[in-house]
This record gives sequence, structure tokens and C-alpha cells, in this order.
Amino acid sequence: MKRIVLPAVVIIAIFIITLGTVIGASSEVNDPTTGIANMPAEQASEEAAPVVKTIQLTPKGSAGNYRHPGVAEDSKGNRLVIFRGTSGKEYDYVYCPKGGTWSAPKSIANGNQPALIRSLYANIEVDSEDRFHCEWEDAKGAVYASFKDGVWTTPFVIKTKARYDLTSGLTVTPDDEVVTADCEVANKSKDIYLHRKKKNETKFGPAFNISRDKKSASTQPCIAADSKGHVFVVWKSDFLHDGLEENLVIYLSEFDENNKDVNDWYMMSPDPGWSFLAQVAVNSEDKVMTMYAYSKGNQYMSRSYDPETKKLGDMVSLGIGLCRQPWHTFFSRLDAHGTHFFAAAMDPGRILRLLKFDETNSKWVEVAQISDQAAEIFDMYSGYDEMLIAWNSKKEPTSVFLTTVSVEPFSKVKIKSPINLQAVKSVERTFFHAFYLNTLTWAANPENTAKKINVVSQRIYRKNRMEDDTKWTRIAQVTGTEFKHEDRNIPADSDYVYAVTCVDDRDRESKIF
Repeated sequence: MKRIVLPAVVIIAIFIITLGTVIGASSEVNDPTTGIANMPAEQASEEAAPVVKTIQLTPKGSAGNYRHPGVAEDSKGNRLVIFRGTSGKEYDYVYCPKGGTWSAPKSIANGNQPALIRSLYANIEVDSEDRFHCEWEDAKGAVYASFKDGVWTTPFVIKTKARYDLTSGLTVTPDDEVVTADCEVANKSKDIYLHRKKKNETKFGPAFNISRDKKSASTQPCIAADSKGHVFVVWKSDFLHDGLEENLVIYLSEFDENNKDVNDWYMMSPDPGWSFLAQVAVNSEDKVMTMYAYSKGNQYMSRSYDPETKKLGDMVSLGIGLCRQPWHTFFSRLDAHGTHFFAAAMDPGRILRLLKFDETNSKWVEVAQISDQAAEIFDMYSGYDEMLIAWNSKKEPTSVFLTTVSVEPFSKVKIKSPINLQAVKSVERTFFHAFYLNTLTWAANPENTAKKINVVSQRIYRKNRMEDDTKWTRIAQVTGTEFKHEDRNIPADSDYVYAVTCVDDRDRESKIF
């Protein structure tokens, strides 16, 4: 955020907010300490059924062994899916431009990638310039590469400080910083480390130990970023108690851009407990949702957190029993779509189901059945008007499928703030009076033009400098081609802060920070 300070006047450049709602549903709230019986998630009854489509992305009738997909969509509607290839020692990809058709599987970077030993999962995130950032698991470390306009960077193993342990997470901040989290083992300690790569840099910086957990083992991290660039991390920790041989709990923590702790760590799961494979997502209001597999309760559980109020929600069941064999199919995915949260989970029969969280009633509702056959590993991504779920079948020879579930459109296009903001304070005099005014000027942001964002209007807000950040008052609105406003007849001793926002042709407005 760009901030210009002038005598008695401050103008704040703005960031983004995107608006939207989605179809959804939920399940009953349960006490996870009582040993909950499996039960079907509650079905949505008042809304039209979503459109569910499934296509096979790998060749039909092939030898198979395509596994472990990751999926994402950029702001233009282009889609990318990566997955382990048939030899098990490389990753392939398929790409579909908006309105086009899917390509045949190709090897990433013409095969110029580190040899895989034991790949497990894949993650993809997209930055503000529509570059796909990809990470996939290997026994020797997380492998990273990026993709844009048909061109791959050369994949490489992210350097770790200690011995790499399986499972890692990936996110991209609003400043296009790529952040990964993994588990690394030094002596008898297992800790969670963050790795950061600034925009336009080719390598990640030194690993940073965030868990510092010398008394127990921290593993299985998942991460998500908010609009301020803070990174939320969830992980499983063996939090020891006297008389307990093992006690597995889920922690949530928030870190700023300098890896500094923000607030305390929060325990999201029952203690004592037996929880695995945590997931985390942040919505457009910067609210946080976590999810995990709770073995003692035999189901998937969730818990929300509001960073602004520091309030934890109740533990809420998804109403789906766990798939237990092998251990890594305690598997679920969580993502935000606008202000809402969606979860995909594998039931005891390995069928994938999509649910949406009903915040009003604190329930999860099943939106759709995703797979029509037993699945093994999958990934989920929130697109513009569809949730995208890429999965591989369990039955040999394995194949990769993509299921799309329609939801109310939510644009990931980021409206950028004006540039070259300035303010000049002046006085106009008559014979008997003096009138004070602040003249505001700014310029259009070229990034909006490059992305063909139609800015139809701009809104001017004002507040006293000493008031908190929530007390903005809109004082004017101008067209998208006007770049000047006079705030007239203000008190001589006024000390105002101003903000100018952009509004597009769907009434989406950038956010004031």
C-alpha cells in the first residue's frame, strides 16, 4: 500500500476487495470428544442443484499410473493441472486456455526436472500476474517450478536447513511473494520451516524455523495468506502430557512478512486428541477456516478463527467419516470462494464430496458428490464460477480426472489502486470569509488497463487522522476517467486522511487499508 503524507493531509492508495456468494450447505455441530458416529452431511434443499461435470484428463485405455494431481485457474480462466507421470519419476501437466480444449499430457520442462523418488502431493497457486507457481512432493524435498504463457521455469528442489520430511504447503501473498512450509528433521526434533521467494527472484531465501518445538514433533504443515501478506500456518504437533504416549493436536499461527509471530498460537483440535493433516484457508474478509481429520471421532472436523476479534469458533463436524487406509487418505482439501469456505473430503468408501460452510448456522452442507468411483489423492481450487477438483482414481490403472462444480461467480481479478496520489491544501478568501479546501489528484493504474479491468467509477473517502481504520466516510464519487476532486469548506484546523477506490462494471470495489 502506497501512503503519501502531506501537511495535515494523508492520501492512502487502496488494495482490493472482491465480492461474491456461492451455493452451499452444512452438517450438525458435534462434540468431538464424545466419539461421533458417522453421519451424512446435511443436504441443501432451497437452492438449485449445482452443475457437476467430470472429464478424464489422461488418455483412456493407457497403462495408467497417473497420480497425485494439483489444479489451479488464473484470472483469465486458463487452467493448469499437474500430476505424476506414468514412470513415477517425473511430473506431467495438461493446460486448457479459457474456452479451449485440454492439451495431452506433457512432461514439465521437457523432462528437465529433479528425479522423483516418492512423490505424494502437488500444490498450485496463481499470482497477480497470472503466473502459476507449482510445488510437488518428493522424498528428498519439495520441488518448485512456475508456468506462464506455455513456458516452464526449470524445476528445482527447495533447499532445506535440515533433513526434509514429507508434506509441505504453498501460498502466494498479495505482493506475489511465494511462501512454502515444510517439515524438517534435526536430530530428534521435527520442526516447521518457512521458505520465501520474493517477486522476480529465482531462489528461495534461508529456511526459517517457526515451530521451534524441541519437546515434541511438528509435521504436516498447510499455509494460506491474507490480504495484508500475513501467512497462516496449521500443523500437527505431538503435544505431550504425563501418562500419554502420544497426543496429536493441530496448531494455528499467524506470521507477518518478517516471519514474526502475530498473536498467540491457537490449538484448533481437541487436547488430548488424535488429529492429522490440517488444512487452512483465508477468505476475502481475511477470516480463517481450519480443517483436520480427527481419528478418535472418526470424522473430519473444522474450526474458524477471526484475526480481527481473535475469536475462535466452535469445533464443527463435516459429517463425513474418515477413510482410514492407508494413512494418507485421511484426506481433505479446503479453499475460500469470496467470503465463503468450501471443503472437499473423501468418505469411507473413497467417494469425494464437496461441502460449503453455513456461517449463520455454523454448519457444513453437502453441495455435490464429486467422484463416481473410488479416489486416491486430490486437490481443489476456487475458480471464477466453478470449484475445480482434480483427482486420481484408486482402481488400477490409475487415471487423472477433473470435476467442476458450479458456484456463483467470484472474480479473482484484482483491482489496483490509483497511482501518483497527491494532495494540496489551500484557502479561498472573500471580503468576509476564508474557505479551506483540499485538492486531491491521482492517476489511473496501468495494471488495470493491462488486465482490461473496466473501472467505471472512483470513490473518495475521508476520516480524521486520529480515528480508527473503520470510520471512513464516503464524500464523493467520480467517473472512471476523472482524476481530481476538491474537498471544499473544510475546517481550518482539519487533519484528514483520504482514500480513493476503484469500482468496476460489476460494482466490485477495491479495499481501503
